[in-house]
Amino acid sequence: MQRRIKCAECGGTLAQRTITHTQAWGDQLYRFDQVPALVCTQCGQVWLPAEVSQLVDEIIQAPPKPKKFYRVPVFSFSELTKAS
Repeated sequence: MQRRIKCAECGGTLAQRTITHTQAWGDQLYRFDQVPALVCTQCGQVWLPAEVSQLVDEIIQAPPKPKKFYRVPVFSFSELTKAS
């Protein structure tokens, strides 16, 4: 029988899922596809198991050649929505 893991945010149940994870590191942004994670079925909070999080950090510190690159524009929402 599988033990139910509770969400620390809301008390809901965590389920095993595969997600896309974005990790900021310094002034760089890294995206990882097909990452195993625990996702709350109630509030949607995402939890990376410690070994997955550690592996993400190791990959960023000594990165292999990425599968692909994205060029992403960045906007300051607060600057664009200031009242005149």
